[in-house]
Amino acid sequence: MNDNHSLQAHAHRFESSSWRLSLAFWTQFVFFVVELVGGFLTNSLALLADAGHMFSDVAALGLSFLALKWTLRPPTSQKTYGYHRLEILVALLNGVALWVMSAYIFYEAYERISQPPAINTVPMLIIASLGLLINLLGVVILYPSREHGINLRSAFLHLAADSLGSVAAVAAGAAILLKGWYWFDPVAGAVIGVMIIIGSWQLVREATDILMEAAPRHIDPLEVTAALEEHPLVEKVHDLHIWTIASGIYALSVHVGIHNREDRDCLTWELEELLRHRFGLEHNTIQIEGPGFHDPRVCPLTRLQGLIKGNHYHH
Repeated sequence: MNDNHSLQAHAHRFESSSWRLSLAFWTQFVFFVVELVGGFLTNSLALLADAGHMFSDVAALGLSFLALKWTLRPPTSQKTYGYHRLEILVALLNGVALWVMSAYIFYEAYERISQPPAINTVPMLIIASLGLLINLLGVVILYPSREHGINLRSAFLHLAADSLGSVAAVAAGAAILLKGWYWFDPVAGAVIGVMIIIGSWQLVREATDILMEAAPRHIDPLEVTAALEEHPLVEKVHDLHIWTIASGIYALSVHVGIHNREDRDCLTWELEELLRHRFGLEHNTIQIEGPGFHDPRVCPLTRLQGLIKGNHYHH
């Protein structure tokens, strides 16, 4: 995939998703303030935990919007892939922040479970119910854009998990109002913390895999090697590397050994077509190797030596 095609794809993704992100961001932000103030006034950990989760949604939506916008910037001489990896860094930061927040929720739940504080139940129940409606609205808004990248998918999953958190907060309010079970509030807070960790685990793992340049999960390097070696002109494949640049942008580099140097140009094109159509790999670097390719009698070193002497690169 060339850089212009990548930028065009991200531009289309940004245009189709930016207004959804903006609408979801502002609805979540306004109610985050409402739920945070309500949590302090009612002294409900479940409500505060849900407000914390909603804050993570606000951060995820805001950072997703900024990261999506920055990926539209063209590559530079120093950042040859542009800013595509920014969305991966944002996703990882978002996931780690969720874990820190979950740790605080667990700490508060542990402190409150033995001596549950009094809670102003009716306002808590009203706020939690409104929070559930706001989260469901955000889920509906982002549903069409959930497959447009790791950040948009993470934002959608955040809102979906937060909807479950709001259900837990509503359940806690109902249990206290009807049964007087004040212990249910810290338990509901802890349950929300567990849901946050479960929901963010896949996000953190996927972002870490991309930063570690692991092969995409849907592409098997052994299968790619076998497909390349099926070509009648290919003798051996080695030094195969497949990695993810950003969401939906994959790259490959490989050394291919052949017998006859006469078929080099056509072979490169054929292998690129194979990788593109069979595995969806479009950003490929294929090094063809074979008998005589590096023979000084065939490839004189005079020009290369001149280039080396004129190169001021320092190790």
